Amino acid sequence: MVLIRDARSYLGQMQALLPTGAAWPRERTSWLARLLRGMAEEPARLDARMAQLEDEADPRTAFELLPDWERVLGLPDPCTPAETTIAARQAACWRKLAFQAGQTPAFYIEMAATLGFDIEIHEFDPDVDDFDGALTALITDGRWRYVWRVHVLNAGTFSVFRMGDLFGGRFVEGDAALVLECVFRGAKPAHTHVIFSYPEE
Repeated sequence: MVLIRDARSYLGQMQALLPTGAAWPRERTSWLARLLRGMAEEPARLDARMAQLEDEADPRTAFELLPDWERVLGLPDPCTPAETTIAARQAACWRKLAFQAGQTPAFYIEMAATLGFDIEIHEFDPDVDDFDGALTALITDGRWRYVWRVHVLNAGTFSVFRMGDLFGGRFVEGDAALVLECVFRGAKPAHTHVIFSYPEE
């Protein structure tokens, strides 16, 4: 934490460094004290700016350097739309910085939570997860070992396209889930394939 000294503290330091004698008065009303008081304002201002720089070093609290954080992190990107509020822009920067890649279910569950989603992750690997018995032959043969499924629990309203529906109907209602899928595909281990499922209507 940055120690912030005000002008009075710097004035006291300057007066403490003065030589002794009648030519160097310490009284607050003296011309020398007034001169030193004016000189103390600048280091006090720099101290305050240093404290602000500590906030700018974290994208969650950055304000002046927020455009620089976005530039360095490449925001907005195809998975992150341009945000309009400061808080949303700060959250987008922090999310991209903190959740660049991971390999555990806990990592992806936490990342989904930052986007406002509750999810469950199922791995089609008999060593780490339960799976549908009908898939036993495929899974034990190893063909699904690098496939994992994200089940979105609070995906909102979705329309499922069924046989006989008119062509051109919207498949998914709500773009937020599409952002979630884009973010996950960008962060998943390169050798894996992720599929998504949503609550039944």
